[in-house]
Amino acid sequence: MSGYVKPEFVVLLIMMVPGVIGGWLAANRARNVVGWCILCALFPVFLLVIYFNKPLREVPGKFRQCPTCREFLKWRDTTCKYCGSDLPSGG
Repeated sequence: MSGYVKPEFVVLLIMMVPGVIGGWLAANRARNVVGWCILCALFPVFLLVIYFNKPLREVPGKFRQCPTCREFLKWRDTTCKYCGSDLPSGG
């Protein structure tokens, strides 16, 4: 029976990929990694939800907060796209 793959392992592998991606996205947005891993593994449509969610707090190297309007921006942005103020270069 070599070469036989059990269906349980295939389902587990199919669920693992969205779970890992969801956990990675949650970590980049300062959210609960384990919760989002489980949620994305069971319901992959939640990958879109976590992708479009704003972070809860600043994540060094990923997101920072505008000091004027308090909106979250990508770390490399130099000007706030919401209020137009200049951001300090170091974060």
